[in-house]
Amino acid sequence: MFRRDRTALEEALGRARAEGLGASALQRLGGPAKADGQRRSLLEVLGQGQVSVAAIDAAFPWLRDLAPRIRTLLETEALYAGYLHRQEADIRAFRREEMRAWLWTWDYGQIGGLSTEVREKLAEVRPASLGAAARIQGMTPAALGALAAHLRRRQADMVA
Repeated sequence: MFRRDRTALEEALGRARAEGLGASALQRLGGPAKADGQRRSLLEVLGQGQVSVAAIDAAFPWLRDLAPRIRTLLETEALYAGYLHRQEADIRAFRREEMRAWLWTWDYGQIGGLSTEVREKLAEVRPASLGAAARIQGMTPAALGALAAHLRRRQADMVA
């Protein structure tokens, strides 16, 4: 049953990524009027939640034939697809920078976006890389982002 559902969901996701609407068709269905002229995949339309279920079903009748469980899973995937894409990009960027050693001693008080607690821990541990900083207890994703941004600025300054 699990394999059948997974296969049905993968097929529905593939079709939802492949099929879509142009800007004017989306507007006729009550979607947002974007002047960019970009075609939106059905997955994007479902994820935005700005078009009624009835209008979506009218434009894509095959959705009505999906089992309710598969339809719910498809809509959930659509809702989180943008977030997952951004998170995967953040993970790739973090992994690229994780192993880069810091070749200078930083004054953590000069880095914006760090809490006092994080600054104190960084000053105490003096991590050698972003990866080492990530393993410090209490380190937050926001603090890692601030450190990564500071690292990129420092590297850009060194090149310039």
